[in-house]
Amino acid sequence: MKEEKNRIVYEIEGKEIGEIEFKELDKNTVDIYHTYVDPDYQGKNIASQLVEELFKKLKTENKKAVVSCSYVAHWIEKHPEYSDQCL
Repeated sequence: MKEEKNRIVYEIEGKEIGEIEFKELDKNTVDIYHTYVDPDYQGKNIASQLVEELFKKLKTENKKAVVSCSYVAHWIEKHPEYSDQCL
């Protein structure tokens, strides 16, 4: 995975096949608004890995998330251990 400003990218052999995007709302809060995985790679747990990577990053930075992305909202329901990081 590669971290860029306001997104984390999942790559295979240098090809971007998935991403999660977020924007800073203030110094303590981000809005997670988009998750995408190339259709050829869907069903391989890539989106879940991207979300978990972002939440780990936010935890180390002591930040909270507003979840605008429907995939992430659904993911949080299945991973309640991360719900305390959401507003």
